[in-house]
Amino acid sequence: MNDILNPPADRDLPADRADRIRAGVLATLGEPPPSHTGRRVAVLAAVVTTVAAGVGGAVLWPSGDGGGQSTQALAMSAAELSPPLRAAAKKCLAWNRERHPEVPGHAITVGMDDLVVATGHGHRSAMLFLKPDGYYTCELDEEPGEEISGGTGSDEWGDRRNWLPGPVQWLSLSSSDVDGGDVMVIGRASHRVSRLVLEHGDGRTTPARLKDGAFGLVSQGGPVRANARLVSYDADGNEIGRMPLFDKDYPDRCYADPAGNVLYLPRPAKKDAPTPDPATCLPTEAWRR
Repeated sequence: MNDILNPPADRDLPADRADRIRAGVLATLGEPPPSHTGRRVAVLAAVVTTVAAGVGGAVLWPSGDGGGQSTQALAMSAAELSPPLRAAAKKCLAWNRERHPEVPGHAITVGMDDLVVATGHGHRSAMLFLKPDGYYTCELDEEPGEEISGGTGSDEWGDRRNWLPGPVQWLSLSSSDVDGGDVMVIGRASHRVSRLVLEHGDGRTTPARLKDGAFGLVSQGGPVRANARLVSYDADGNEIGRMPLFDKDYPDRCYADPAGNVLYLPRPAKKDAPTPDPATCLPTEAWRR
């Protein structure tokens, strides 16, 4: 849930005073940063059109302590948004409306009701919007005194709508360094996953918030290393998946559904490579919402 302080209980305050205090707190938290007239909005498009790849794009953003908001705010629906996250979501939706329908993946139009994960720390935030035909991700960096920057990504599900390449699939990864630093991860997980943790690679961890097959996290407590892993656990606490966070460590395996359709190829996939024998692929995992 959002890290927003609640006022004292109603019984300790005069009539309507609690509501007025809460409104004031929310208004203060939601106060926008100073506007930067004439600054260009830098949007890094990361649209995935190859059906076999089936994952989103990565975005780099400056590192830092996050400034301002010292704790992670995370919402699993539009109704849970704090004022800063709601403002960021509105910017992401504005970028979505500016996308070009003639480019594959860009035709996925989303609204606030499609938001399933929003995570933020300081001036950085990441969003996941889900539609029956695909998804839209958005990362936003609004560091005071700098131009607004960020990235977006989208893809149509196709045959991969109900299937994942293992227990966890990240759809959006943002990092301050090419292979590490501060990271934000947005994605989806199978019904078997009850707990998901980012192992930084140096003994530290950051837990992810899971709900209805979606997850989000902002790394906490220091930079992530190149050997970072997303580690998933089932309801009994057994480890069921250990996924390298960065592309260079991606397993050299394919994934096929129960019908024998190869839905995911290794990343990076070789150009014009023949479709592998499904018998050599790992099984996909069901995804339900």
